[in-house]
Amino acid sequence: MSARKIKRAVLLALIIATAWIGLIRPAFFAKPALAKPAYMDRYNRDPYAREELMNKCTVCHVGRGGDQRNDFGEAFEDAGYRITPKMRAKFSQLFAREPRQVER
Repeated sequence: MSARKIKRAVLLALIIATAWIGLIRPAFFAKPALAKPAYMDRYNRDPYAREELMNKCTVCHVGRGGDQRNDFGEAFEDAGYRITPKMRAKFSQLFAREPRQVER
């Protein structure tokens, strides 16, 4: 085998190793996203939902959202992912006292 062929083989091995370490391997350790936009839509469509909280993951999740659920998120799951009058009363900070007006 010539020196030129050896250099090419080593270069190809380095490219493959770099691709494995940089691109392929991290995919095996990536945490799958389990976002449920439909659940956020249920909050957004609720007539008592606060407009400033619409589209905010933190309505149901701790921190910036997406992983651990807060107390409302747990109650929402326990209620079959439905917002009930009891939940509105218990989590009044997430809901307005009066329903918002829907424009037609």
